[in-house]
Formats: sequence, structure tokens, C-alpha cells
Amino acid sequence: MPEESSLGLVLAWAVCVVGTSALLHEFGHAWTARAVGWRVVEFRWRWYGVAVVADQNGRPEALWKVALGGLAATALLTLGFLVGTALPSPAPWLFGLGFWVNATLLFSNLVPARALDGGQLLAGLRRARSS
Repeated sequence: MPEESSLGLVLAWAVCVVGTSALLHEFGHAWTARAVGWRVVEFRWRWYGVAVVADQNGRPEALWKVALGGLAATALLTLGFLVGTALPSPAPWLFGLGFWVNATLLFSNLVPARALDGGQLLAGLRRARSS
């Protein structure tokens, strides 16, 4: 646990980890969308986060791949932060925070609710299966 004198550094680190992780998660969606032939229209910023808006270009069967792109980016970040916990102090605590933020983002996005990646993944797999 950090000392009180470094609380500002920890808070700054936490804000950077959360913001960068959310942005890289959405970039994972955007990169995958472009790879499957979709056109990325915009990033929408809301008080609760950011989202990618894409034109499917008549290829809705690729929805599951695009949903998986963000999840894969977050999984890689989670593993990267986990590896960073093996560095000398204070890295284990700081990278541990990054690990827990990304692990939480990853597992919460796996929930099969329509607005989350898990729901988009299931909907895309159903659509691809029926095509």
C-alpha cells in the first residue's frame, strides 16, 4: 500500500489506467471493425465512457468479431499489467491496480447483456450462424 505522500501519484496513475484502458478497449473494436470491412464513423464520449460507432457496410455477420476485438485488447492489457507486477517496488502495487481495473473491465464486459460486449458477441454469433 502506498504512503500518504504518494496518494496523488496513485490517483493520477488510476485515472490514467482507467482512461487509457477504456480507450484501448474501444480501439480494439475499431481496429477489428476496419479489419472486417466496416467503416468506423466516430467515437462517442459519454460520462460513463467511450464507444465506437461503425457502419457495418452490409456485413452484420462480423459483429461477433468486432465485439471480440475489444475483449481481446482488454485481455492483452490485463496480461501486460499482470506481468508488470513482477517488477521492483512500487511497480507491483501500481501494475496490480492496472491488472484489477482491466480484469474488472474484461469480466464485466463478458456479461451477456445487450449493451455489453458479451451480448454483442452472442448476438453476432447467432447472426453469423443463421447466415
